[in-house]
Amino acid sequence: MKPVTLILAGGAGRRMNGGKPLRLLGGRTLLAHTLEIAHQLDFPVALSLRSHDQIPTPSGLPIIEDRPDIEGPLGGVVAGLGWANSKGFNAVLTIPVDMPWLPNDLAHRLIEGANGKASYASSAGKAHPICALWPVAKRNDAEFYAAKGGRSLRGLLEILEARKVEWPVGDDDPFANLNDPIALAEAELQLQKSR
Repeated sequence: MKPVTLILAGGAGRRMNGGKPLRLLGGRTLLAHTLEIAHQLDFPVALSLRSHDQIPTPSGLPIIEDRPDIEGPLGGVVAGLGWANSKGFNAVLTIPVDMPWLPNDLAHRLIEGANGKASYASSAGKAHPICALWPVAKRNDAEFYAAKGGRSLRGLLEILEARKVEWPVGDDDPFANLNDPIALAEAELQLQKSR
């Protein structure tokens, strides 16, 4: 399998009052944390944004603009699948910009669990459809789903008969989502306590 890791960062971040990828955690942006995770997954990395000028981005990092006619993260997934196909990748591994503690075995286990299909992460019985492996061969299904008005990643995963891959949760949830200032402040406290 030849996947590309796509960081989904095109959301408006309204609950974070905008600019979520540039919010600081431990003195580093959420984007910097996510890039570190993405590079550890050992696949090429690309960044999904609403537009190239949404945020300052690292030079040399491919930027894929979300499909403007498709709301939410699905716009990034569909655009990413088309881009990946044009570059010769056969799968897209999506991760969000606001989960700074994703497990190191994310890519390995999603690939292993996919068995030729799409797959997605789950922990403590909660699905995380934004952390998923999308076969490029299913890009037409994704396009058709979006053209019919579908906007839910969960809904697309159901259509693709995606396989769920469960992660254990100990004291800390590796899929903790920092999507508002309170969650970010709590994560900052947690980070300080662990030092």
